[in-house]
Amino acid sequence: MCPDGVAWGITLMTQRERQGWVIVAILFVTLFLIFGSGYDTSGLFFPQLLKHFGWTHTKTSVLTAALALTAGFSAPLIGWLVDRVEARIVMSAGALAAGLAFFMASRADSFPPMLIAYFVLGIGIGGATLLPAALVIANWFGARRGLAMGIALAGTSLGGAGMTLVGNYAIQHFGGWRAGYVALGAPMIFIVIPLLFLVVRSRPPQAEKLTVSQAAAALPGFELREALRTRSFWMLTSAQFLYSFVASAAGLHLISYLMGIGYTGTFAASMMSLVYLGTSFGKTVMGIMADRVGARIALAANFIIAAVGMVLIFGAAHVAILVPFVITFGFTLGAPLVLGPLLQADSLGLKRFGSIAGFAGIFNTCGAIIGPVATGKIFDVTGSYSTAFEMMVVMYLVGAAATLACRPLETEQERLRLLAASAAPATAS
Repeated sequence: MCPDGVAWGITLMTQRERQGWVIVAILFVTLFLIFGSGYDTSGLFFPQLLKHFGWTHTKTSVLTAALALTAGFSAPLIGWLVDRVEARIVMSAGALAAGLAFFMASRADSFPPMLIAYFVLGIGIGGATLLPAALVIANWFGARRGLAMGIALAGTSLGGAGMTLVGNYAIQHFGGWRAGYVALGAPMIFIVIPLLFLVVRSRPPQAEKLTVSQAAAALPGFELREALRTRSFWMLTSAQFLYSFVASAAGLHLISYLMGIGYTGTFAASMMSLVYLGTSFGKTVMGIMADRVGARIALAANFIIAAVGMVLIFGAAHVAILVPFVITFGFTLGAPLVLGPLLQADSLGLKRFGSIAGFAGIFNTCGAIIGPVATGKIFDVTGSYSTAFEMMVVMYLVGAAATLACRPLETEQERLRLLAASAAPATAS
């Protein structure tokens, strides 16, 4: 028989694991309903707004760029907050903002109010989804962190698949794109916020009653100012920029591209839903792969596979080539959302995970802003997406190289110690 203390410890671990997986489930639902609706359905509304308002591709792309702008440039503040305030509070405020933004969009009658709605939507998505969710999972899980991250963040892509169909159904049967915005916004407020408040906690319960900030300071890793002096930070942010450029541009313009080469709008929306289904599978598989071979190798491999798959888009007018493109594109599209935070934890630690991720999010934002607008501009100038797609293949390959240049946390810490030691005599003299 086990001593009482050992048995109590085993029970405690079991309860903690169970609570951790319940939190993963709630984060999955949150990302499904907020990120899936708020970001992944942009391509669904793109042709609707083009037709209704008569805007150019470039002007309509500015809406997604505005979303990315506020989501990214609010990330440093959000990261600072989740290092110091309970994640459920930050996430609930974000969910409220995202839901209200969709209601605002449903009433817009010109470009300025629609633009304001997308600005607010970006803040809401940033506060309610990826950064705080990644921090919570990184704190609750160790050995199976990749699996947990993959399952939770699969909510973004499955949400894209499911909510694209929900939005498309509302558009077709309940009054057009305005009804689509309402159908997607309501669950953000009436489902997500109560679940977050009931279940989600930033970190597991501790014996000492530490504040959120005190608990973070006790973890291994770098302060933000130290992280800025490492090679891994700059390589990781470069990879994030390249990934977000391609993901945001391709995600927004794919439906329009497929319709332009002869497919119907309904078929194109169905293909986008399949992309998101494949993305959810890819996130989970690549998360498990990261647990086995490390996030650095898994992310580099994902970039290379994505580059090869992107080549297939040039033959997408043929269904026999479109199908493998959709499978490959979907499998690799969302995995960096899982692997990026894992690589950050491996290379920069957990001490200021939120603050570092928030600062790095600026680079992610720049890619997400530039990607859709640049792709729209290329189409407006050339009448084709070919040049943009060629550029995306190259970006994926460069992203793989940047990922491989990242170092483990221990290596980065030793390097900074050596730099400090070498600078000491010069300072003393």
